[in-house]
This record gives sequence, structure tokens and C-alpha cells, in this order.
Amino acid sequence: MMAVGGAEGFKYLDHMTDAVIEAYGTNLEAAFENSARGLVNVMFDISKVIPQKEIMIEASGYDLPSLLYDWLEKVMLVILTQNVVLCDFKVKILNTKLEGSNAENSYSLSAYTKGESMNLEKHNYKVEIKGVTYHEMQILQPIDKNQVTIRFMLDL
Repeated sequence: MMAVGGAEGFKYLDHMTDAVIEAYGTNLEAAFENSARGLVNVMFDISKVIPQKEIMIEASGYDLPSLLYDWLEKVMLVILTQNVVLCDFKVKILNTKLEGSNAENSYSLSAYTKGESMNLEKHNYKVEIKGVTYHEMQILQPIDKNQVTIRFMLDL
């Protein structure tokens, strides 16, 4: 895929066989929202989706990459099992250390999402995603800038 997009909060980077998405936002939650938009837009034309159905999604992880992985998997699961193409995301991330535990951080995510019942012609079905991968996954949170950048790969 070629590097395209950007105005939507994500862009696609060059890769011969898979989709590499770079998403960004002014904070971690916005970057996670744009990651989901980038994922959905690989499969469908997200600009043609009307946000009329609301679906709550929850995800968790022991670190930020595992949270991102679980989040993107849950977004795909909604599309595949509920036949809803999602287009609007409002994410809230919590970082909680388990009480009385030696475990490091634990993250949870709750998101209100909106979308529309899948219509392959209207939503311009593009390609099937086999899965999200940890390969080349990065979450960059520079201290001195107001932008979080997330990079991840989808197996097509």
C-alpha cells in the first residue's frame, strides 16, 4: 500500500503485502480512536458510513501494546459478528495498578462507538483483514510534543 491519508488522523504506509497504519492524536485516547478509524477504512470507505447505531466496546491489556491489540481485535469482532461498520469512536483509557499485586500496570479501555449496518455496495467493501499483529507495533508518546503516534500492521 502507498502512504495515503492523513487528514483523518491516520495514514497508510508503504508495504508490499500487508497494511501498515500510522495513527496520531493530541493524546493517547485520540490516537486509539484514529487507529480504529484507520483499521475500518482498510476494509470499507468510512466516509460513507452514517453513525446511527451505538455499540459499547471494552478492551484490556497489561501494557499499551496489548491494550491496542485487544482494542483493534474488538473493533474487528463487532464488524464481523454484528455486521456493523463503525465510523465514530470515543475512547476512555484507564491505567490501574492491581491492588495488592506485584504486577506492573494494567490498562482498560471503554469506548462508545457508532456505525451503520453493513452494506457492501454502499460502504465500498475493499479487502478482508486476517488479523492484527504485534509485528512493528509502536506507541510513541513524546514528552515535549502534543502528539501521540501509533503504528501497527494488519495481516491481509
